[in-house]
Amino acid sequence: MTRQISRAISTAMIITAAFGAVTWISPATANAAVRKTVAKAGHLPPGVHHVKTSGSAALSASWTYKYDAVLRVARSKLGTPYIWGHNEDRGQYGFDCSNYTEYVYHHALGYQFTTASKKQATSVGWRVPIKDMRPGDLLIFDNGKHVGIYIGNNTMIQEGGGKGKVAYMNIGPGWYWHNHLTGVKRMF
Repeated sequence: MTRQISRAISTAMIITAAFGAVTWISPATANAAVRKTVAKAGHLPPGVHHVKTSGSAALSASWTYKYDAVLRVARSKLGTPYIWGHNEDRGQYGFDCSNYTEYVYHHALGYQFTTASKKQATSVGWRVPIKDMRPGDLLIFDNGKHVGIYIGNNTMIQEGGGKGKVAYMNIGPGWYWHNHLTGVKRMF
């Protein structure tokens, strides 16, 4: 199936949806359609492996249930200090930004993926246009120098990023992080 999807995207001539409809579309529309179809089907995003964890949302759970799980885990770590290279899953106290995002998605959804921010930027999740970001998306800043999780209303939850701890940060126009947002990755 992956080869068929890749072929459809590369030729950008047609995509046959699960519903049996055949549509002539552009490459950009083909990419968007595939991302939406695959995400809705409950498949894992690129660069992610699934390991069921206690309390994590099922792969087949609704978007709302998955987002609530991500938000619950993310908020549970508010105030945790920034310590480069640390991850509480390894028995260490604190996080850096990319260890925090992996920790949140791991405990909320059972996802395992790289804890390197630059690799998260290039190898994890479905890339979507910044204008299409939605709560639960992984945010990429300065091409992977920083990462966070979008929670809606021009706000992200992240580790470090000027606060030195897990905290909320505004990413709306006029705020520092707005000018540094370089990518959005759809995680579910």
